[in-house]
Amino acid sequence: MITQDQLAAMAGCAAHTDQGQRLGQVEYVLVDDTTGRPEWVRITDRASGLGGVFVPLRQAELKDGRLVVPYPVAVIEQAPCAALDCGSVLSVSEEQQLYGHYGVRDARDEVNAEGDAGWGVMDRAQAIREGSTGREHSVSRLQRVQPGR
Repeated sequence: MITQDQLAAMAGCAAHTDQGQRLGQVEYVLVDDTTGRPEWVRITDRASGLGGVFVPLRQAELKDGRLVVPYPVAVIEQAPCAALDCGSVLSVSEEQQLYGHYGVRDARDEVNAEGDAGWGVMDRAQAIREGSTGREHSVSRLQRVQPGR
């Protein structure tokens, strides 16, 4: 899992699969505005035509100056926002689609499930749920962060 302290090291770094295939460059990171935990990375590779794709950071690692993600290229290329311009920040519904695509549980369902997940109290997750109910297409719980800034 990528931490807040590692964001600066991600500035412009190359992204690869855990099988060593190059995906492109880190464009920006989306950070959970409640926990401060980096959740998604947008990767772009103009040379291969890979538009901007969002990949979860939960199981990603920084190794030797590269971002390594545990998903094959085929899965990343088929991500819901790969062919669309999801904008700079994901809405709640777009994020839900991506969670399903990658088989990742929503952080709001993992309150205190991870020892250092960043959730201080269970009320935060409930507040996120209540704050987005019925507005999933227009509300986001994420902030765009430019690594290194």
